[in-house]
Amino acid sequence: MMARNLSAMKYHRQSERRRTIHRSQKTMIRTFSKKAVEAAESGDAEAATKFAKVAQGLIDKAQKTSTLHKNTAARKKSRLAKQIRNLQQTS
Repeated sequence: MMARNLSAMKYHRQSERRRTIHRSQKTMIRTFSKKAVEAAESGDAEAATKFAKVAQGLIDKAQKTSTLHKNTAARKKSRLAKQIRNLQQTS
């Protein structure tokens, strides 16, 4: 169903624009989180730390721009750090 009046059409355009921006931010967060975990699994602590730092920065930025809720951002950062720490201790 398409919006009928001008304000609804404008709101639809804005929400589509926001959706694409938020999707790309979330994709980058997932990508760098996966790279950090893969580096930790392979035993490359330096690369894992580097990728984790980038991922945490992206998470903070997404939280600041209201792409992610602050509790969601904190949970993602905590879980990523815990996962990397556990992988580095086992290898």
